[in-house]
Amino acid sequence: MPNIRTLLSRVMGVPRDPGSGAPAAMSARAPSQPASGAVSARAGLAALALVTLVCVPWAAAEAATEASGREQIAGPAQVVRSVATDQKVVALTFDAGSDAGHTQVILDILREQGVRATFFLTGQWIDSYPDLAQAIASGGHDVGNHTYTHPHMTGLDEEEIQEQLTLTEDKAVAVSGRSLKPYYRPPFGEHDDRVGRLAAAEGYPQVVMWSVDSMDWKTIPADELVSRVVDNVAPGGIVLMHVGSQTNEPEALPRILGELARKGYRFVTLSELLALAEPAGGTVSYTVAPGDTLSSIARRYHVSVSSIIEANAIRDPDTLQAGAVLIIPVAGGSGGNPPSGGDPGTGGPGPGEDQGGWGKDDPGGNQGSPRGILGWLARTWTALNRFWGAVWGLLRRLVPEI
Repeated sequence: MPNIRTLLSRVMGVPRDPGSGAPAAMSARAPSQPASGAVSARAGLAALALVTLVCVPWAAAEAATEASGREQIAGPAQVVRSVATDQKVVALTFDAGSDAGHTQVILDILREQGVRATFFLTGQWIDSYPDLAQAIASGGHDVGNHTYTHPHMTGLDEEEIQEQLTLTEDKAVAVSGRSLKPYYRPPFGEHDDRVGRLAAAEGYPQVVMWSVDSMDWKTIPADELVSRVVDNVAPGGIVLMHVGSQTNEPEALPRILGELARKGYRFVTLSELLALAEPAGGTVSYTVAPGDTLSSIARRYHVSVSSIIEANAIRDPDTLQAGAVLIIPVAGGSGGNPPSGGDPGTGGPGPGEDQGGWGKDDPGGNQGSPRGILGWLARTWTALNRFWGAVWGLLRRLVPEI
């Protein structure tokens, strides 16, 4: 393949010296100039080639980097039904996917009681009720992704699953200014590992289920609704409720709040609940922060890199995605508290801890190890080679004499 200088000279019609390939000296012996139309056409092709050769490789490299960041994830998403804690805390969660229902009444009750909850919104619901979506976000409540159309996610293909999540996220940000990440709740509670991996790749490392189902959507009487929730709540629990008009939440919710408060319970958002999570069975969850490496995480918890890889079935140890949740096998059930005071499960390193060097500020995840950098360069080089071959073939078809 000729170099760029030779290529442009040929496209522009500059004569070449047969021996060296360099531009021939312009003299009386030079061939007559091409017609003005030919010069104009070749000049246009040259300009197009120059812009293409400069701009598209950059775009290809960016695409390669983004793709690698999305594909290399640290295991499936973590399914959360409750957290292990001795504290009397409970997270009330409301799904919004049908009508506006009692949303405003529920927000008023929560505000009057000084309680913050978590709302899982569908994209269609946000479309239909943007003012309520804004009110939820401005009220200090947590928000999560409940898909766009509330489908059976395990029956969709990969592209459809990704679309359900990304469309809802984009709509939420546009309407309320709040991202729904990192929380995803599957419609109907239907979930499998395939959906979990795709959700994690889209920025949802935590699939939120529940420990108490209020069954409010069945229009059960308020007394039964109150009993189902109050009698089944345990420390660290997550309660499933709905905002729809078929529920009796306006009558039941004040009583639920009152009775649980009398039992000593404190109401928290999902993010507050997960921050209180205590390890069980000798493991602790850790959310990967930008700049983290497996080595830095292993040092933080005094465990081996291989034990983290094995516990999470990590496919590519050189690349982690920020936001992915790792299971850390803490020896002897020591509680998983980072020795330097970091907060387990929140992704926050302790004071003065290693944050991964070169990839520290890269939101796409760790690229700080030498093998990670080489892998990125290899992927980019492959993309560029494919592109150059395509451009060269196109130019040969457009300008046969090159």
